[in-house]
Amino acid sequence: MHGENSVTIPHDDRSAAAAEDVAQRPSWVTEQIFPFRSKYLSIGGARVHHIDEGKGPTLLFLPGSPMWSFMFRHSIAALRTRYRCVAVDMPDLGLSTAPIVKGRAFESNASYYREFVRRLDLREIVVIVHATAGPSALKMTLDERERIAGLVITNSLGWPMNSFPPMWRFVRVVSSPPFRMMVTTANLLGRLTTRIGKSAGRFSDEERAAILGPYRTMAARRHLANLLYGLKAEVPFFARLEANLDSLKHIPTLLLSGARDHGFQARFVTRWQQLLRDSSVVVLQDSAHFAPEDEPEAYTAALSRWLDLFSDSHLAGEHLG
Repeated sequence: MHGENSVTIPHDDRSAAAAEDVAQRPSWVTEQIFPFRSKYLSIGGARVHHIDEGKGPTLLFLPGSPMWSFMFRHSIAALRTRYRCVAVDMPDLGLSTAPIVKGRAFESNASYYREFVRRLDLREIVVIVHATAGPSALKMTLDERERIAGLVITNSLGWPMNSFPPMWRFVRVVSSPPFRMMVTTANLLGRLTTRIGKSAGRFSDEERAAILGPYRTMAARRHLANLLYGLKAEVPFFARLEANLDSLKHIPTLLLSGARDHGFQARFVTRWQQLLRDSSVVVLQDSAHFAPEDEPEAYTAALSRWLDLFSDSHLAGEHLG
Protein backbone atom coordinates (compact mmCIF):
# COMPACT_ATOMS: atom_id res chain seq x y z
CA MET A 1 0.00 0.00 0.00
CA HIS A 2 3.02 2.26 0.48
CA GLY A 3 3.49 4.62 -2.45
CA GLU A 4 -0.09 4.41 -3.69
CA ASN A 5 -1.43 7.94 -4.18
CA SER A 6 1.04 9.34 -1.64
CA VAL A 7 3.26 12.37 -1.52
CA THR A 8 6.94 11.46 -1.72
CA ILE A 9 9.08 12.86 1.07
CA PRO A 10 12.71 13.36 0.02
CA HIS A 11 15.06 10.98 1.79
CA ASP A 12 17.45 12.50 4.31
CA ASP A 13 20.69 10.52 4.54
CA ARG A 14 21.42 11.55 8.13
CA SER A 15 20.57 9.11 10.88
CA ALA A 16 17.62 9.85 13.16
CA ALA A 17 20.00 10.60 16.02
CA ALA A 18 22.03 13.03 13.92
CA ALA A 19 18.93 14.73 12.52
CA GLU A 20 17.42 15.26 15.95
CA ASP A 21 18.19 18.40 17.91
CA VAL A 22 16.87 20.15 20.96
CA ALA A 23 15.62 23.71 20.56
CA GLN A 24 15.26 26.59 22.94
CA ARG A 25 11.75 27.01 24.30
CA PRO A 26 9.81 29.87 22.66
CA SER A 27 9.02 32.78 24.96
CA TRP A 28 5.28 32.21 24.61
CA VAL A 29 5.23 28.73 26.19
CA THR A 30 6.68 28.33 29.68
CA GLU A 31 8.38 25.38 31.31
CA GLN A 32 5.65 25.40 33.97
CA ILE A 33 2.80 24.93 31.51
CA PHE A 34 4.62 22.63 29.06
CA PRO A 35 7.29 20.77 31.08
CA PHE A 36 8.62 18.65 28.23
CA ARG A 37 11.79 18.66 26.16
CA SER A 38 11.22 19.85 22.60
CA LYS A 39 12.95 17.89 19.85
CA TYR A 40 13.09 18.30 16.09
CA LEU A 41 13.55 15.81 13.29
CA SER A 42 14.45 16.86 9.75
CA ILE A 43 12.30 14.99 7.24
CA GLY A 44 12.79 16.13 3.68
CA GLY A 45 12.02 19.84 3.64
CA ALA A 46 10.26 19.78 7.01
CA ARG A 47 11.48 20.30 10.56
CA VAL A 48 9.08 18.24 12.63
CA HIS A 49 8.65 19.16 16.28
CA HIS A 50 7.95 16.41 18.76
CA ILE A 51 8.33 15.45 22.38
CA ASP A 52 9.39 12.01 23.61
CA GLU A 53 8.73 11.39 27.30
CA GLY A 54 8.79 8.33 29.55
CA LYS A 55 9.42 4.65 28.98
CA GLY A 56 7.23 1.67 28.24
CA PRO A 57 4.76 0.83 25.44
CA THR A 58 4.63 3.62 22.87
CA LEU A 59 1.75 6.07 22.65
CA LEU A 60 1.87 8.34 19.58
CA PHE A 61 -0.19 11.52 20.11
CA LEU A 62 -1.18 13.37 16.92
CA PRO A 63 -3.15 16.59 17.62
CA GLY A 64 -5.43 18.18 15.06
CA SER A 65 -5.42 21.79 13.92
CA PRO A 66 -5.07 24.46 15.10
CA MET A 67 -3.72 22.75 18.21
CA TRP A 68 -0.28 21.22 18.63
CA SER A 69 1.26 18.75 21.09
CA PHE A 70 0.50 21.27 23.86
CA MET A 71 -3.11 20.01 23.79
CA PHE A 72 -2.08 16.59 25.14
CA ARG A 73 0.09 17.97 27.97
CA HIS A 74 -2.25 16.73 30.73
CA SER A 75 -2.42 13.16 29.42
CA ILE A 76 1.33 12.98 28.73
CA ALA A 77 2.21 14.26 32.21
CA ALA A 78 -0.02 11.57 33.76
CA LEU A 79 0.91 8.66 31.48
CA ARG A 80 4.67 9.07 31.00
CA THR A 81 5.31 7.17 34.22
CA ARG A 82 4.03 3.99 32.49
CA TYR A 83 4.31 4.70 28.77
CA ARG A 84 6.62 6.21 26.22
CA CYS A 85 4.63 9.25 25.13
CA VAL A 86 5.58 10.68 21.73
CA ALA A 87 3.64 13.70 20.49
CA VAL A 88 4.15 15.19 17.01
CA ASP A 89 3.07 18.58 15.72
CA MET A 90 1.42 18.51 12.33
CA PRO A 91 3.90 19.79 9.71
CA ASP A 92 4.01 23.62 9.84
CA LEU A 93 1.45 23.78 12.61
CA GLY A 94 2.51 24.16 16.20
CA LEU A 95 6.32 24.21 16.29
CA SER A 96 6.86 22.24 13.07
CA THR A 97 7.78 23.83 9.77
CA ALA A 98 7.26 22.43 6.29
CA PRO A 99 6.69 23.53 2.68
CA ILE A 100 3.09 23.92 1.55
CA VAL A 101 1.69 21.28 -0.79
CA LYS A 102 -1.33 23.12 -2.21
CA GLY A 103 -4.51 21.09 -2.00
CA ARG A 104 -2.70 17.98 -0.70
CA ALA A 105 -2.19 18.77 2.97
CA PHE A 106 -3.73 15.55 4.35
CA GLU A 107 -1.91 13.35 1.87
CA SER A 108 1.36 15.14 2.54
CA ASN A 109 0.98 14.88 6.32
CA ALA A 110 0.42 11.13 6.02
CA SER A 111 3.80 10.85 4.32
CA TYR A 112 5.50 12.87 7.06
CA TYR A 113 3.92 10.70 9.77
CA ARG A 114 4.98 7.56 7.95
CA GLU A 115 8.57 8.74 7.66
CA PHE A 116 8.56 9.85 11.31
CA VAL A 117 7.63 6.42 12.70
CA ARG A 118 10.19 4.80 10.41
CA ARG A 119 13.00 7.13 11.40
CA LEU A 120 12.36 6.58 15.12
CA ASP A 121 11.58 2.92 14.37
CA LEU A 122 8.47 3.03 16.55
CA ARG A 123 6.76 -0.33 17.02
CA GLU A 124 3.71 -1.71 18.82
CA ILE A 125 2.29 1.82 18.73
CA VAL A 126 -1.05 2.95 20.07
CA VAL A 127 -1.88 5.90 17.78
CA ILE A 128 -3.94 8.61 19.51
CA VAL A 129 -5.45 11.04 17.01
CA HIS A 130 -7.58 14.14 17.24
CA ALA A 131 -9.67 15.87 14.55
CA THR A 132 -7.79 16.78 11.34
CA ALA A 133 -4.79 14.63 12.27
CA GLY A 134 -7.00 11.54 11.93
CA PRO A 135 -7.13 11.00 8.14
CA SER A 136 -3.36 11.37 7.72
CA ALA A 137 -2.68 9.18 10.76
CA LEU A 138 -4.98 6.47 9.41
CA LYS A 139 -3.24 6.54 6.03
CA MET A 140 0.06 6.12 7.88
CA THR A 141 -1.50 3.25 9.85
CA LEU A 142 -2.51 1.51 6.63
CA ASP A 143 1.00 1.93 5.22
CA GLU A 144 2.74 0.85 8.45
CA ARG A 145 0.19 -1.68 9.72
CA GLU A 146 2.83 -3.98 11.24
CA ARG A 147 3.90 -1.17 13.58
CA ILE A 148 0.42 -0.34 14.91
CA ALA A 149 -1.10 -2.09 17.92
CA GLY A 150 -4.16 0.07 18.57
CA LEU A 151 -6.02 3.29 17.80
CA VAL A 152 -7.67 6.01 19.88
CA ILE A 153 -9.81 8.39 17.83
CA THR A 154 -11.22 11.66 19.17
CA ASN A 155 -13.64 13.76 17.12
CA SER A 156 -12.08 12.81 13.79
CA LEU A 157 -13.06 11.50 10.36
CA GLY A 158 -11.92 8.91 7.85
CA TRP A 159 -14.19 9.56 4.87
CA PRO A 160 -15.29 12.35 2.50
CA MET A 161 -17.32 14.90 4.42
CA ASN A 162 -19.82 15.17 1.56
CA SER A 163 -21.35 11.92 2.87
CA PHE A 164 -22.61 13.93 5.86
CA PRO A 165 -24.60 16.85 4.34
CA PRO A 166 -24.71 19.08 7.46
CA MET A 167 -20.94 18.74 7.90
CA TRP A 168 -20.38 19.28 4.17
CA ARG A 169 -22.11 22.65 4.41
CA PHE A 170 -19.68 23.52 7.19
CA VAL A 171 -16.73 22.36 5.04
CA ARG A 172 -17.87 24.52 2.14
CA VAL A 173 -17.80 27.56 4.43
CA VAL A 174 -14.40 26.97 6.08
CA SER A 175 -12.74 25.95 2.80
CA SER A 176 -14.05 29.01 0.93
CA PRO A 177 -11.60 31.74 -0.19
CA PRO A 178 -13.08 34.42 2.13
CA PHE A 179 -12.83 32.23 5.22
CA ARG A 180 -9.31 31.07 4.34
CA MET A 181 -8.27 34.68 3.79
CA MET A 182 -9.50 35.57 7.28
CA VAL A 183 -7.56 32.62 8.70
CA THR A 184 -4.40 33.80 6.95
CA THR A 185 -4.64 37.55 7.51
CA ALA A 186 -6.40 37.76 10.87
CA ASN A 187 -5.57 34.39 12.47
CA LEU A 188 -9.33 33.79 12.68
CA LEU A 189 -9.22 30.09 13.56
CA GLY A 190 -6.60 30.48 16.26
CA ARG A 191 -8.45 33.36 17.87
CA LEU A 192 -11.79 31.53 17.73
CA THR A 193 -10.17 28.51 19.35
CA THR A 194 -8.89 30.50 22.31
CA ARG A 195 -12.26 32.23 22.76
CA ILE A 196 -14.76 29.42 22.28
CA GLY A 197 -12.55 26.31 22.19
CA LYS A 198 -13.46 25.24 25.72
CA SER A 199 -16.98 24.01 26.35
CA ALA A 200 -16.88 25.47 29.87
CA GLY A 201 -14.62 28.06 31.42
CA ARG A 202 -11.80 29.86 29.65
CA PHE A 203 -8.22 29.28 28.74
CA SER A 204 -5.77 31.02 31.04
CA ASP A 205 -3.55 33.77 29.66
CA GLU A 206 -0.64 31.32 29.53
CA GLU A 207 -2.75 28.73 27.68
CA ARG A 208 -3.98 31.34 25.19
CA ALA A 209 -0.40 32.42 24.53
CA ALA A 210 0.67 28.82 23.92
CA ILE A 211 -2.20 28.16 21.50
CA LEU A 212 -1.76 31.40 19.56
CA GLY A 213 2.04 31.46 19.66
CA PRO A 214 2.71 29.24 16.63
CA TYR A 215 0.42 31.40 14.47
CA ARG A 216 2.37 34.61 14.83
CA THR A 217 3.82 33.80 11.40
CA MET A 218 1.89 34.14 8.16
CA ALA A 219 3.44 30.88 6.91
CA ALA A 220 1.78 28.84 9.65
CA ARG A 221 -1.58 30.49 8.96
CA ARG A 222 -1.26 29.69 5.26
CA HIS A 223 -0.73 26.03 6.18
CA LEU A 224 -3.82 26.14 8.36
CA ALA A 225 -5.85 27.62 5.49
CA ASN A 226 -4.46 24.95 3.15
CA LEU A 227 -5.61 22.25 5.56
CA LEU A 228 -9.13 23.72 5.54
CA TYR A 229 -9.01 23.82 1.74
CA GLY A 230 -8.01 20.16 1.77
CA LEU A 231 -11.24 19.14 3.49
CA LYS A 232 -12.94 19.91 0.18
CA ALA A 233 -10.12 19.56 -2.36
CA GLU A 234 -8.92 16.14 -1.14
CA VAL A 235 -12.22 14.25 -1.38
CA PRO A 236 -10.54 11.57 -3.57
CA PHE A 237 -7.93 11.00 -0.85
CA PHE A 238 -10.65 10.62 1.79
CA ALA A 239 -12.61 8.25 -0.46
CA ARG A 240 -9.56 6.01 -0.99
CA LEU A 241 -8.90 6.08 2.73
CA GLU A 242 -12.42 4.98 3.62
CA ALA A 243 -12.31 2.22 1.00
CA ASN A 244 -9.16 0.79 2.59
CA LEU A 245 -10.23 1.02 6.24
CA ASP A 246 -11.70 -2.48 6.05
CA SER A 247 -8.17 -3.81 6.53
CA LEU A 248 -8.16 -2.16 9.98
CA LYS A 249 -11.56 -3.51 11.03
CA HIS A 250 -10.09 -5.77 13.72
CA ILE A 251 -7.58 -3.34 15.19
CA PRO A 252 -8.41 -2.55 18.85
CA THR A 253 -9.87 0.97 18.88
CA LEU A 254 -11.19 3.42 21.44
CA LEU A 255 -13.62 6.05 20.15
CA LEU A 256 -13.18 8.75 22.78
CA SER A 257 -15.58 11.53 21.84
CA GLY A 258 -17.03 14.77 23.12
CA ALA A 259 -20.83 14.81 23.24
CA ARG A 260 -20.90 18.48 22.18
CA ASP A 261 -18.67 17.98 19.14
CA HIS A 262 -20.49 18.61 15.85
CA GLY A 263 -19.09 15.43 14.33
CA PHE A 264 -20.38 13.36 17.23
CA GLN A 265 -23.79 14.96 16.84
CA ALA A 266 -23.66 14.10 13.12
CA ARG A 267 -23.20 10.42 14.14
CA PHE A 268 -19.55 10.04 13.21
CA VAL A 269 -19.17 7.44 15.97
CA THR A 270 -21.77 5.23 14.28
CA ARG A 271 -19.75 5.33 11.06
CA TRP A 272 -16.57 4.50 12.94
CA GLN A 273 -18.25 1.50 14.57
CA GLN A 274 -19.28 0.21 11.15
CA LEU A 275 -15.74 0.57 9.81
CA LEU A 276 -13.70 -0.47 12.86
CA ARG A 277 -15.58 -3.35 14.42
CA ASP A 278 -13.23 -3.98 17.34
CA SER A 279 -14.04 -0.60 18.87
CA SER A 280 -15.15 0.65 22.26
CA VAL A 281 -16.93 3.96 22.81
CA VAL A 282 -16.53 6.48 25.62
CA VAL A 283 -18.48 9.73 25.39
CA LEU A 284 -17.44 12.69 27.53
CA GLN A 285 -20.68 14.52 28.17
CA ASP A 286 -19.16 17.91 28.99
CA SER A 287 -16.66 17.96 26.12
CA ALA A 288 -16.88 19.49 22.66
CA HIS A 289 -14.29 19.42 19.86
CA PHE A 290 -11.16 19.79 22.01
CA ALA A 291 -11.97 17.08 24.54
CA PRO A 292 -8.44 16.87 26.04
CA GLU A 293 -8.80 20.56 26.97
CA ASP A 294 -12.46 20.44 28.03
CA GLU A 295 -12.15 17.52 30.45
CA PRO A 296 -8.45 16.66 30.77
CA GLU A 297 -8.86 14.45 33.84
CA ALA A 298 -11.85 12.54 32.44
CA TYR A 299 -10.17 12.22 29.03
CA THR A 300 -6.96 10.87 30.56
CA ALA A 301 -8.82 8.54 32.92
CA ALA A 302 -10.85 7.04 30.06
CA LEU A 303 -7.72 6.66 27.96
CA SER A 304 -5.82 5.07 30.86
CA ARG A 305 -8.62 2.58 31.60
CA TRP A 306 -8.77 1.50 27.96
CA LEU A 307 -4.99 1.17 27.78
CA ASP A 308 -5.06 -1.10 30.83
CA LEU A 309 -7.73 -3.29 29.23
CA PHE A 310 -5.89 -3.19 25.92
CA SER A 311 -2.61 -4.23 27.56
CA ASP A 312 -4.29 -7.13 29.37
CA SER A 313 -5.98 -8.44 26.20
CA HIS A 314 -2.85 -7.82 24.10
CA LEU A 315 -0.67 -9.80 26.50
CA ALA A 316 -3.29 -12.55 26.72
CA GLY A 317 -3.33 -12.77 22.92
CA GLU A 318 0.47 -13.05 22.80
CA HIS A 319 0.36 -15.77 25.46
CA LEU A 320 -2.28 -17.72 23.57
CA GLY A 321 -0.34 -17.26 20.37
